[in-house]
Amino acid sequence: MPHASPHGAPHTGAHPGQPDHSRARALTGALAIAALVAALVALWQTQSTPLGGRAYCWGSWPEDEAPFRRGDRDRVADEIPPAPGRPSGQCSLRWHGGRGSGAYDQRLDLHLGTGPRDPGERRSWLGELFGGGDVPLPDGLPGFTAPASGTGALVLPESCDVDGRPSVVTLKSAKALSLTTTGELLIRAANQAAKATSCTTLPPLHLRRAPSSPVSDRDPCGISALEEEAGTGTGPPTNTDFHSCAIAGTSAGTGTAAAPRWAARFTTTARPRLVALFDGLTGDRPPAPGWRAHGSIDAAGALVRADCGGRPTVFAMRSGPARTHTRLDDPRAVFPLYVDAVAAHMGCAPLRAG
Repeated sequence: MPHASPHGAPHTGAHPGQPDHSRARALTGALAIAALVAALVALWQTQSTPLGGRAYCWGSWPEDEAPFRRGDRDRVADEIPPAPGRPSGQCSLRWHGGRGSGAYDQRLDLHLGTGPRDPGERRSWLGELFGGGDVPLPDGLPGFTAPASGTGALVLPESCDVDGRPSVVTLKSAKALSLTTTGELLIRAANQAAKATSCTTLPPLHLRRAPSSPVSDRDPCGISALEEEAGTGTGPPTNTDFHSCAIAGTSAGTGTAAAPRWAARFTTTARPRLVALFDGLTGDRPPAPGWRAHGSIDAAGALVRADCGGRPTVFAMRSGPARTHTRLDDPRAVFPLYVDAVAAHMGCAPLRAG
């Protein structure tokens, strides 16, 4: 039985000014458990599927779906996920697959960002983003993939822009992927990025059908005026709002393994979110007298923006490492011919006189 203090209050054994250690320990334990639960929830949201399996690269790619195959092993992901207030992210995913002579190593690099602000740097960045021979995603989706290379890009909605520049999800693969697989990976990553940053209330994107493979053509890039020139082109105009092609020049390497390198790359798009990537780069003056467009043409490349049947449309060209130094890849000579050919296919009124 507690004995009374000199003032008549029961004595509990605690000294005035001393903390209740039992309560402090209980509170500390509760906080630790709460922090652990929060960490596990966050891990589940970014790394796992609803069924509890692992998902990689911001939670975009479940372990039992493409790009993975049965028997893949040693998966390692280094990633920085996007988050509210941080509309950027990256992920490098590596793994081993196959056995014996069929063994292979695979690596996927995923990135979310807006590209450079500086106009010169941005033009160079866009020149690499569009690879020449790109295939648009179907149903007007703001993205594209490259045949058999596993590269591509997809632009997020306007509400996800940062300082007026569109946010873009880009994907690069060390080992070739199909157009459909690349498109699906881009869609999943873009949806996850939009969800993680809470930048849009629009419904998730869906790849409802496979991208169409490019059709070869005897005219380089669909330019009949070049049919007698040396070099071959890929991707004649087949879409009314997107065209991408490359002209091959000299080959890299020797012997039967020699691969053609590109002499010039061309891109045309009227898809609004892809056009927005070029905002602020074309100025307000025509590239030459007689043009119904704004932009510039020089020895290294060309970029113009025009009204094409009521749609803002961008036409771009870049000379490459295998250029022949003929009109085949000289922007001043070939770019006007390219614009004439593609604009006519798209239903544009002539964009230049003569």
